[in-house]
Amino acid sequence: MKNPIQMIKQCAEKDEPYFVLRGQDICALAAVETYYSEVKAQVKDPYFIEEIEEILKDFRAYREEVSRTKVPD
Repeated sequence: MKNPIQMIKQCAEKDEPYFVLRGQDICALAAVETYYSEVKAQVKDPYFIEEIEEILKDFRAYREEVSRTKVPD
C-alpha cells in the first residue's frame, strides 16, 4: 500500500482535493464498502482491487474489535 502521508503531501502540493477516513468514524465502513464496489466494477488492475479489499477488511476488523464508533471529528 502507498504511504498515506506521502500521498497527502503530494495532493497538497498540487492543490488536489483528498479525503481521509478513520476507523472510529461511524460512516467510514459504509464509505469504504461503496468505494470497493466501485473499484471492482471499474478498475481492471487486480493488485489495486486487492489493496482496497485489504483496506476494507481492516475497517471491518476494527469495527468488530472496537464496538464504539462516533460521528467524525
